[in-house]
Amino acid sequence: MKINIADITLDVQNFRHATVATEREAMRILLSGEKTHKVFELANDIVEMRGLDPSSLLIVMNDDAHPGHYIALEGNRRITALKTLINPELAADLPTYAQFKKLSSGFLALGITQIECTILDRKTAFDWIKRKHYNGMGGRGVMPWNALATARSDASEGRPPRWMISLDLAATYGHSADDLLDGISSKTTTVERVLSSSHMSTILGISFDAKARSIAPDNGDLKAAAGLIAAMLADMARKDFTEPTVTTADLQQIYIEGFEHLNVLKKPASTGSHSGASSKSNGTSTGTGQGSSGATGHGGAPGTGGGAGSTGPAQAAAATAGATAKSKAVRQRNKLADKGLRISNKALNRLYSELRKLNVEVYPHVGAAMNRIFLEKATLIFLEDMNVACRNPAGWNDFNVKLKDKVAGALHTIDPQKKNTKLDYARDVANGVQNKLHTLDYLNQAIHNPANLPAASEIIGIWDRFHPYFEELFKVLESNGK
Repeated sequence: MKINIADITLDVQNFRHATVATEREAMRILLSGEKTHKVFELANDIVEMRGLDPSSLLIVMNDDAHPGHYIALEGNRRITALKTLINPELAADLPTYAQFKKLSSGFLALGITQIECTILDRKTAFDWIKRKHYNGMGGRGVMPWNALATARSDASEGRPPRWMISLDLAATYGHSADDLLDGISSKTTTVERVLSSSHMSTILGISFDAKARSIAPDNGDLKAAAGLIAAMLADMARKDFTEPTVTTADLQQIYIEGFEHLNVLKKPASTGSHSGASSKSNGTSTGTGQGSSGATGHGGAPGTGGGAGSTGPAQAAAATAGATAKSKAVRQRNKLADKGLRISNKALNRLYSELRKLNVEVYPHVGAAMNRIFLEKATLIFLEDMNVACRNPAGWNDFNVKLKDKVAGALHTIDPQKKNTKLDYARDVANGVQNKLHTLDYLNQAIHNPANLPAASEIIGIWDRFHPYFEELFKVLESNGK
């Protein structure tokens, strides 16, 4: 049935936040956490789509204390967005206030005053709501698209990912696209990162045209380009090819140089150059990686080793590309924590000292767990010692305060302008990003599911991603005499 927006109030027991006393408190929590709750983003979509999703009704229950009124059990973000579009002053003093004011007139012009709802009691509603939001429902609940489904959706809108374009070219010239897809399907984000590197063009001569859904080799030889692409995809399809291998631009360059012998660059016009060489020097990566304990590369990339036997992201990439002229000597490490942190808190400093001795190759489960434990403990000590305000009346230690919100609070204090790019991995945690080696979903899987335990090199790589964040936390504490 259709119900007036004004007759629906937010649920103060909404699982998106701790229980609050009033609707206004609930609304402020949702509006003030745009990175988490994305209420303005939803409001903007409502205006763009000229209404709400007709396939997903709000679930409300009768408000016994106020006859004729209802409480939103499912759709609290939508109600918050609608009410704030009607009255932008609800977002006063919040970062999205000006945006809501600007958007409000467009919404009011739509004349939306009622929305379709279904009325259930709280217990019955919970069974259905859980099927939409709870991660442990399996096939009984809504199943988010995986990377392949998302890519197919993007392709249908004229935005195919590069890995999909690459598979098409490989299949056109007789390479087994199905086998390649099987190997990369669980790591398409990492594969896309490699294919999106500028070094694909400068080192290998491969350019992508997403609109035409095609690849343009520099020398025009599509068959050779297909062979090169198939070799790269086959190499990245290996089980020991993991994200730390190519996590930075420098590591991507090292990895891509491992395929330089297959390049499709246009040959230089000068007669004095070495025949068949690229415009770079001919000291390319054509030998097996020296010092690597990873596997020898496949698919036409001599010296490409995986990260499984190395001891960190940089080492894994060096093994992957082999002993190239640009490879730098790296410090080998099999202990979890790296040196360099100055921690005044005695208990945490003792833990840090132990982690600098922890051999991850011998105790991988402990190392995986300690990445998350140290992240939370270091963040919590910072928040409490710096007296960072917490919206939860019970404080940062309360069970209901999520780790991502703790990290967000610390980041807002140490880098409010978001200028320090070394903190991007910590920002991924604060923003609730998923499906990356260092994000909370993977950290939790590594602790609770032995089948998802990362390799030792990956566990150390996770620490190295958070190390700059730890450094900044303790620098700020030290400068404040804490």
